[in-house]
Amino acid sequence: MSPPLLVSLQSIIERSYGMSRVIEDLASFIIGDAGYRSRYAVPEGGEPRAPWGARLLVREAGPGLRVALYYPDALVRHLEKFNPLAGVGDVNIEAFAVLVEELDHLLTLASRAVERRPVSLLELEHHANVTKYLVVLHFLGKHTGRRSVPEALRIWARHHLFERYEEGRGEAAERYREAAALGRKYVGYLESLPIRGRLAELRAYQRRPISETFRLLANPN
Repeated sequence: MSPPLLVSLQSIIERSYGMSRVIEDLASFIIGDAGYRSRYAVPEGGEPRAPWGARLLVREAGPGLRVALYYPDALVRHLEKFNPLAGVGDVNIEAFAVLVEELDHLLTLASRAVERRPVSLLELEHHANVTKYLVVLHFLGKHTGRRSVPEALRIWARHHLFERYEEGRGEAAERYREAAALGRKYVGYLESLPIRGRLAELRAYQRRPISETFRLLANPN
């Protein structure tokens, strides 16, 4: 019997970046519509209006943080109907990307907390943009039975994953656009490396400060 989708995604993300397992039970962090309304006193129908509404909820609790991963019921139903484990296409790539992004936020934040390393909002978004692209390519490779995903599919994935932030105003929208542009630039750099060196680079990326990644992208050679 295959593990649940989120458990599989957690393993893929942790293996790719060489992350230690910090969260043993993802289910204890996940809430749906009812949990969101009860925790944040939101009236019926008042869930977030962001794409698919998913988000990582963080608040201070004494010396530490309390977090919850909110996945709207509609998002869960959509991915149950169009399960990425059966294939990724136009009908589910956006919802799947949101699922991966928010999970990556949780795992990255937990990893940084254990390592006592700070992380900015831009860095969280940038990291998630890299992760969702790698995860989608992983699934496309499995479904096509190819070790190397054809360039046409890569172009399709980049279009759906990096170009949906072009609209919108405000500080958050600008941060999303910057993170998406940086994410696209980084995966371009990663794919320019020999295949045998990409995993080592991903793990170095996980450890290095974001300022060093920016310098690397400014001077990739």
